[in-house]
Amino acid sequence: MLRRAYLSRLGVLAACAVLLSACGGIATPAPDFAPTLSLPTRVPIEPTLDTRPNVTAAPTVVAIQPTATNTRRPRPVTPTPTIIPPTQPPPTPTEPPPPTATPGPDPVNGAAIFANGLADKPNMPTCASCHYVEPVALNDKVGPVMAGVAGRAGRGERGPSPILYLRNSIVAPNDYVVPNENGKVYAAGGMSLMYQDYAKDLTPAQIADLVAYLLTLR
Repeated sequence: MLRRAYLSRLGVLAACAVLLSACGGIATPAPDFAPTLSLPTRVPIEPTLDTRPNVTAAPTVVAIQPTATNTRRPRPVTPTPTIIPPTQPPPTPTEPPPPTATPGPDPVNGAAIFANGLADKPNMPTCASCHYVEPVALNDKVGPVMAGVAGRAGRGERGPSPILYLRNSIVAPNDYVVPNENGKVYAAGGMSLMYQDYAKDLTPAQIADLVAYLLTLR
């Protein structure tokens, strides 16, 4: 029986030897290789909508940075002084000057104009060339005698005043035509023979002076 077991073992050993010879001998250990590091592949994850009912997203909390507070005190503003000029004392009331008297008509200047005319108007005839101022026995001049004209001027209750009559006789000689007398002709065809342009040649003041002088012939 021992022999039979021994033979069985020899058969097992022989079979192992056959196998080893078929594999090329005893296996040699594999060489050592450095381990290769393999990173896992990132797979993007698509966000999925939350389909749960009545799910409200939580509010995002945003941190608010604190605002810097100016702790410096503002500089005090110095008020600008306003210079007020000294009040002037009220002027001392003074009496107004007396009104200047307006010079009235000058009969002396009127007498000079009657006798001599005006130097700057040589073509204007003088009054004395046509009128006597003193009573004469024979009037050989064109116009009536002026002696006593102040009493005759404006004769009659409804007639003009002596001043208005004499003035109009100078500036509008055809208004009061003196009737012809003793063969003396003072007008023709309703037109006085008197010079017609005294109103153009004389100023209102010179005419007033002439009237003032004629009023002295009484």
